[in-house]
Amino acid sequence: MQLNKESLADQISKEIKNRIINVEIKQGEKIDVRKLEEEFGVSRAPVREALQRLADQGLVEVKPRVGYFAINMTSRQIKDISEMRKLLETFALRKSYSKIPNDALQELKSKTLELKKNNLSHEELRTLFDETDEKLHRMFIDNSNNKLLKDFTERIHNLIGLTRHLNERIEAALKEHERILDSLLEEDMSQAETALREHLDNVEQEVLANYSEGR
Repeated sequence: MQLNKESLADQISKEIKNRIINVEIKQGEKIDVRKLEEEFGVSRAPVREALQRLADQGLVEVKPRVGYFAINMTSRQIKDISEMRKLLETFALRKSYSKIPNDALQELKSKTLELKKNNLSHEELRTLFDETDEKLHRMFIDNSNNKLLKDFTERIHNLIGLTRHLNERIEAALKEHERILDSLLEEDMSQAETALREHLDNVEQEVLANYSEGR
């Protein structure tokens, strides 16, 4: 990774955040500060600043005189995050229902159908699925015209990203995305909300199952 000397802590923080969200750094794993210093070719100060920022965001846990650790979520935290997603996203869907451009829905549906063909490597499918999944769910928030809702969702954005990556049921999730998009394109608000809620319920169950298996 090449660093821009003007904002070392920002760039290091972003890189470590991506590794935690993508589970390249496993939950509960100790983060080797010295190794990061050597990898990025920097002193300890920007690395510690980057880790402290991630601690403030809830992705890193600081244990005094022990070190820095990637967050190790409990099943209770996963359930809490899922509950907040359902509350925020179903509300956002109702607020944004009439404001989402049809061409944006059509474009996302086309990408979803393309991914359903599943002619990609697992790594490529994982990356593209995560991108379309985030785009779909953020579409409701971004079109809600509610700044406080956007700000509050941003606070738990990283944790949502981590739970997203723990969801391995990509094929089933794509079918659920298609159902949500079809309902919106057909202007069936009730069906869209039902499809979204069922999708989030299924994601929660999958993440909890994978999390328990990995404990």
